[in-house]
Amino acid sequence: MKKALLSLMALIISFSVHAQNDARAKKVLDDLSAKTKTYSTINADFTITIENKKNKTTDTQSGKLALKGSKYKLEVNNQVIISDGKTSWTVLKDASEVQVNTVESKEKETGLNPSNIFTIYEKGFKYEFVKDEKQKNGETYQIVKLFPDEPKKKNFHTIVLTVSKEKMQIVNIKVLGKDGTDMTYAVKSFTVNNNFPDATFSFSEKNYPGYEVIDLR
Repeated sequence: MKKALLSLMALIISFSVHAQNDARAKKVLDDLSAKTKTYSTINADFTITIENKKNKTTDTQSGKLALKGSKYKLEVNNQVIISDGKTSWTVLKDASEVQVNTVESKEKETGLNPSNIFTIYEKGFKYEFVKDEKQKNGETYQIVKLFPDEPKKKNFHTIVLTVSKEKMQIVNIKVLGKDGTDMTYAVKSFTVNNNFPDATFSFSEKNYPGYEVIDLR
């Protein structure tokens, strides 16, 4: 699951879109970006499904994400990552340990920044519109494929982005790995403009009694 969390965060910092002369895909992504930037905060519940085609195994875990500008709180399985925009605290519940990093050093180490999860498509990728997909509830999903500009530097070859046409929100992100492992991040609930207290995005040792705090800054 740690691999899944790291992969999710790596996507958050690196995914974006570079022109590929696909006007319809560009329209979808431009509209999505414009809508997302109107939100003061985002609160989302999601699932991560990891499908290993070689081993023929599938694993699904749930997660939660709260965003406010560059601040975030990400919860997946037994890990919690909290950031106030400058410092990040990674809480490893199984190990009763907290790792402290600057956001900048954490990004250099792993390419991670969960604050960008809903703007993953804005640069560094070519794009292609695939189709409109009508849902049973009458909603239309727009499917766009993303291809990294520098594929040799990535451990995946394609991202499939599904966007609700009516809500102009991301429904799911599917990452097709070069090693035969596919990861799907599906948004289950999505609310915006919540009034998060500042404490949401700051770490307090009193909330994790007995945990060892390791400062890696």
